[in-house]
Order: sequence, then structure tokens, then C-alpha cells
Amino acid sequence: MIKLKNTVEKLNTLIQEGKLMEAFEKYYGEEVVIQVNGNPAISGKEANRKREMIFLQEIEKLNSAEIKSVTFGGINDNVSVTEWAINIKNKEGEEKTIHRVNVQHWKNDKIINEKLYFCGDQKF
Repeated sequence: MIKLKNTVEKLNTLIQEGKLMEAFEKYYGEEVVIQVNGNPAISGKEANRKREMIFLQEIEKLNSAEIKSVTFGGINDNVSVTEWAINIKNKEGEEKTIHRVNVQHWKNDKIINEKLYFCGDQKF
């Protein structure tokens, strides 16, 4: 569990520093499955990289990425849950705080499954 906590801390630090793609490349497995708000899951790192790039194209600046809570557990002690408040500015200069929860299943220091839950209207 200590190793997982250290890995998640490193991942979250990269996110807070605005190094989202570096975090994605380093900590997501090739066969990762990501599901957003109960929508159909996207399988594979390449397909999820494209999804992430579409999101990042909308952002002009990451103002802050505040961690509200982090929890660890799971049957095999391989699950992390991080609650975020992320303040961003879009290309039109509008600012918005996105509230989300990431539930991540890990194997061999890589995320193999992730569910993202956005709270409220999180569209830009």
C-alpha cells in the first residue's frame, strides 16, 4: 500500500504542475479502460490519449488543481480515489472550477482502469 501511495502522490503532483500528458504517458497502462460519468468506456491508451488531447485543446491555462481527498483500498489494495477541484481558463478567457473524482485501479505501477465522475455541469 505504501508503494501505491507514493506512486499516486507522484501522479497527482504532475497533474497539479499542469503536466497532464506527462502524467498520462508515465502512469497509464497500454490497455487502460477509462469511463467518464457512466458513458461507454474507452479502451486502450491510444484512444484515451486522443480523448485527453481533445479536452486539453479547450484549456488555455490550468490555474489550480486542488486535492480535496485521497483514499486507498480495494480487495488487493490496488485502488486509489482522488477528489479534485480543478480551476481552468478556456481559450475564450472564461474560468471554471471542475469538481471530479477519479477512481483508479492499478497494476504494476500503471492505471489499468479508471472511472471519472464529474459533479454537476462540468461542460465548458
